[in-house]
Amino acid sequence: MIPGTLLMWAAVLIYVLVNGMAALGWPIFILLTLIALATGTADLWMPLLGAKTVGASARGLIYGTIGAIIGTVIAPLLGTLIGYAGGILLGEYQKSRDWQEALKASMGGLAGWGLATAVQVAGGLLILIIFAIRALTV
Repeated sequence: MIPGTLLMWAAVLIYVLVNGMAALGWPIFILLTLIALATGTADLWMPLLGAKTVGASARGLIYGTIGAIIGTVIAPLLGTLIGYAGGILLGEYQKSRDWQEALKASMGGLAGWGLATAVQVAGGLLILIIFAIRALTV
């Protein structure tokens, strides 16, 4: 596992504070900041976008968020995923009384979560590669 992109950005910031901005350069620092913001917050907005894309309602998304929080407390990671999917499923079923639609919204939320994880891994690797190339060539 690689550290989260926001933690990686914090390491870049410490590097800049210790060695000065000239050691990295403003353009690279801004680029790394933008990558860290986009990928570091992907787990917040991509699952919502995935569920919303397949028709999840605000109720389903709220229930999914509550389910994820409860699941995280009970069993981090796996509980988070199960709680999120279960929350959307419950919220959508209460709204539409259609298990197929509720399941579709729940699977969309999980797909968004999986995509967010892939985006975070890619962002972390990109930050690492750009930083390493710049730090080693200066």
